[in-house]
Amino acid sequence: MSNFEELKASLPRRWLDYYQNNQAWIKSLMDSRGSWRKTPDGGKRPSADIIIGAMTVLESQLSVWMYHFCQLNSDGDKLLEVLGLNFDPEKKQLEKKERELSNSLYPNEDPVLQKIRQELQRENLNKPS
Repeated sequence: MSNFEELKASLPRRWLDYYQNNQAWIKSLMDSRGSWRKTPDGGKRPSADIIIGAMTVLESQLSVWMYHFCQLNSDGDKLLEVLGLNFDPEKKQLEKKERELSNSLYPNEDPVLQKIRQELQRENLNKPS
């Protein structure tokens, strides 16, 4: 990756893939330690240490940036905000599946119409039963 913005854009997808493949042990570890953190999207995520550790292995260029970031601010939660990783991975996975389903049902649909359809679906999921 040649610059930070390109690197940052790839991180959420890489984290979601990693989380999906390692969800069982991550959930078990976070549950046993009570280490879940609240996210701005109203969900929860693993501790910053788990996410940052996984991402620096998956994206070797990130380790170069992390040293400098930690010199400025070593608060893992703040670092996740800067990296665009402060979200609930399970909610993001659900949104991704909904988008894929919507795209497969309406492959040639106008993108604006797709966005409206997705918003309506999201509203329906958030309505109390």
